[in-house]
Amino acid sequence: MATCYITYDAHRQRDYQQLYLAMDACGGVRLAESVWGLTIDASPVSIRDWVSNLLDGDDTVEVFQIWPFPSWATRNASASAVNWLSDHVAIRELPRG
Repeated sequence: MATCYITYDAHRQRDYQQLYLAMDACGGVRLAESVWGLTIDASPVSIRDWVSNLLDGDDTVEVFQIWPFPSWATRNASASAVNWLSDHVAIRELPRG
């Protein structure tokens, strides 16, 4: 299981109802306006893709695994954000099996 911090930003339309329902169904906790905490058996990449499918295609999504070790995945994040994350947070997938 991984504990993740998920943040997103809608660029045009702000309809999050599908996301709210999905997060509630998975035991997610809303930490701030556009931030959720979630413990789930999935990688940051899988979570990013799942959240992305619940939002519009131009929305920004960032997923940070905070336990058992740091990892992250983004969509539509700025180049400076991706560069900073690349420099400061090592990416490692959860071991399988």
